[in-house]
Amino acid sequence: MQILAFNGSPRPKGNTSAIVASMLEGARSRGAETSEIRLHDINFKGCLGCLGCRKNPGFCSAKDELSPYLEAIKTCTGMIIGCPIYMYRISGQMKLFVDRIYSLYANLPQGGYKSMVPPGKTYALITSQGAPDAAQYTRSIGYLAGMTGTGLGMDMVGKVIHTESADQPAAGNRDVLERAFDIGRKMVR
Repeated sequence: MQILAFNGSPRPKGNTSAIVASMLEGARSRGAETSEIRLHDINFKGCLGCLGCRKNPGFCSAKDELSPYLEAIKTCTGMIIGCPIYMYRISGQMKLFVDRIYSLYANLPQGGYKSMVPPGKTYALITSQGAPDAAQYTRSIGYLAGMTGTGLGMDMVGKVIHTESADQPAAGNRDVLERAFDIGRKMVR
């Protein structure tokens, strides 16, 4: 059982990272092997717009440090996406990742897309934002979940929307960390 966590925060000790760590700990408590991919720390570029993935669905033509992780999405048991909300949207690192996820979708002749990721995977989402209203960034969060998890056919087992991140850091928020730990346990079936 392999759980992959893609962390779109540039801050290794930030709020998103603390919640990701707790969720991964929960998955490990159920016997899963876990890997955290800190997008800020790997060398990768955004989508090239080459449409190579339309000719070879499920494979990105760009070859860089993200390439093996895109392939690992197909074989993992579950995937966690963690991302701070910056300037009302997902972080730049996460946007580059989402654009590359496009390669995991195949065009259907009648229109629309089909996931090239085998079914049966679990999915969890983490966001952290400074705003107090958890619903303030619903559109950005819905886009992120739809492109990286549910759109790929993964089963959403939970999400953490951490609010007021500047005033209530996640590392000291027992309720948030316990909720993340419990979701991590649910990642493993």
